[in-house]
Amino acid sequence: MNEQFDVTVAKPIVFKLTKRKAAPALRGRFYPMVKRIPSLEEIYDPNKKVTRTIRYAQGESSIFKDEQPKEVVLADIIFQNGSLIVDGMNPNLMKFLELSNHNADNPYRIKGKDVFFKKLDPEGDAGRAMDAEVEQIQASNIVIQMDFDELKSLARVLGVSLDQSPKEIKHHMLVKAKKNPKAFMSLVDDPVVGRQQVILDALEIGIISMNARTINWKVGDSKGVITPVPVGRKPVEFLAEWSMTDKEGEKVFEDIKKRVQSTKE
Repeated sequence: MNEQFDVTVAKPIVFKLTKRKAAPALRGRFYPMVKRIPSLEEIYDPNKKVTRTIRYAQGESSIFKDEQPKEVVLADIIFQNGSLIVDGMNPNLMKFLELSNHNADNPYRIKGKDVFFKKLDPEGDAGRAMDAEVEQIQASNIVIQMDFDELKSLARVLGVSLDQSPKEIKHHMLVKAKKNPKAFMSLVDDPVVGRQQVILDALEIGIISMNARTINWKVGDSKGVITPVPVGRKPVEFLAEWSMTDKEGEKVFEDIKKRVQSTKE
């Protein structure tokens, strides 16, 4: 009977040096022509939960020193022009690089060791880049399509100055949306942010006033304390959150909202 073999071979993996020259002396020479990394290291073995020595040695079936003969011939590990392509038929080198302290992607790296390289993941990188681009487009569309009064209210919460033209305000909001689209989109639907907008309207109209210590009703020249502000908290953020977690705070917010609406009617 003929013996059958599985000839499926893992795809080659590319490892890349992490340090890249921003302005190389020679055009296009962003990496050294040759970079040799150690073939022997003490690493943390997450399976046995102990530190062990690994050696990339010629002709050995294991990379662990305690599973090798006492005397071995170490093999070179060389990056050429910043890259090292590891064939699927060289599992020892693959495993050595995965467990190396110099691998940026190794979650079990021993602290204090220099990072030299990382594993390239073209499919994963492309997918993440595509997701990020989609999020940027979605966030940008929110800014473009949002009613300008709503956009101004959100801009004020995010600290964008309203003392500029509508185009400038929209431009600043687009920059913020593209910089962190996921966070921006979560803010748009965040009820706390919505309440902050109402509170800022009340401040602008003169219904309330606040400082680092207290939030106050403001009627003419007289003031009545609504609530003290905890040390280190921003008054607007605190009032918005307090109004959602405390019955008295909810009543205060409803009163503020009614007064703001009455000024707009």
